[in-house]
Amino acid sequence: MFKSYTFTAPVAGKNILILGAVHGNETAGTIAQENIIRQIQSETIRLKSGSVTFIPIVNQAAFQQDKRFIDINLNRVIQFHLHPNNNEEKIANALLPFIDKCDILLDLHSTHCPDDVAFAFIDYPTPNNLELLSLAPVKTALAGWPQIYANQPDITNFCTEEYAYQNKKTAITVECGYHKSNDSIHVATQTILNVLSYYGVIYKAIPEQHNPRVIRLMSYITKTKEGSLSRMYQHLDKITLGEVIATYTDGKQISAPFDGYIIMPNPHAEIDSEWFYFGQDTTE
Repeated sequence: MFKSYTFTAPVAGKNILILGAVHGNETAGTIAQENIIRQIQSETIRLKSGSVTFIPIVNQAAFQQDKRFIDINLNRVIQFHLHPNNNEEKIANALLPFIDKCDILLDLHSTHCPDDVAFAFIDYPTPNNLELLSLAPVKTALAGWPQIYANQPDITNFCTEEYAYQNKKTAITVECGYHKSNDSIHVATQTILNVLSYYGVIYKAIPEQHNPRVIRLMSYITKTKEGSLSRMYQHLDKITLGEVIATYTDGKQISAPFDGYIIMPNPHAEIDSEWFYFGQDTTE
């Protein structure tokens, strides 16, 4: 199903779980974990307290095919399935005991656009989760994901953060940047080392903490018919009230409902899939 690596120090402490390739084509976290695993095995990095479990490739079948998933999006079905009937539901069942056992979950992802910058998801901005977020070398975090999908019966949100939150775990998701970028591997590596050192799992200087801005997702647009974005928006571009963001081929326009940001625009979105999100900075 997937291979895990657990390293335990002789002194009790926090139990950290680090995931990579929940989506099979998102490999920055995988490469970073494999490098750190080798350093722990060679004792270049030494354990101090607690334990760390790495699962560098959660979705092995999708990873081998360089695909996001095989049957369904794994990060929408992280719950127990009494009768799992596809690849991702079987993986979800196998993953749950690892999350149940950990204190802190770090889920490493990457993005599909070469110009994307690293950011984080903090679905539940609790004090513990904000503390964990401060260790990620990112300038922006997105909140509000569960809320914008709460009233959508056709969309499930059983992601790793949701399951962790429901089971009183500390968790964030870090989108490290573009899949194939060396910069994304660096972000993943630095995040892992920051987390392990901050919580006393490895012998390493306590990292500098960050204070990223938190942008709340307010709404999203599903592409219902053929159309195009007004320009090549980049993730986190600023937008202004009334700005025309996209136009359908029949002439109908979609305008910005407020001053804020466009989040995760997908110029290649298929019909009936998410096209882009609107967000506002909660720190302004």
